[in-house]
Amino acid sequence: MSLDVAALYEEGLGIRSVAEELGRSYSAARRELLAAGVELRPSGGRPMEADQLAEHLAALYRTGQFGRGLSIRAIQKRTGLGYAFIRTRLIAAGVEMRGQHGRPRKAVA
Repeated sequence: MSLDVAALYEEGLGIRSVAEELGRSYSAARRELLAAGVELRPSGGRPMEADQLAEHLAALYRTGQFGRGLSIRAIQKRTGLGYAFIRTRLIAAGVEMRGQHGRPRKAVA
């Protein structure tokens, strides 16, 4: 099981995202990473590069059946991937995230 934790972390997810993806607590995920011999990144991590999966997820999120893309929950059901994993990949692909009711989020003033 440590390999799953290590693989997700090496892909660029943070410890919290890894923990959420695997249904573990932050401290349990951190312990597993250390036990697997993974060198932890400094706080703030490294920026993720958009990859093919991120671009595919972004396409699903941006365009859907009715002109607006699928929600993260709908993508989760369609792909079987975890919510945090999908959200992280969308952000890595530079997608503008929508609010709770599907509207673009307002810019912070």
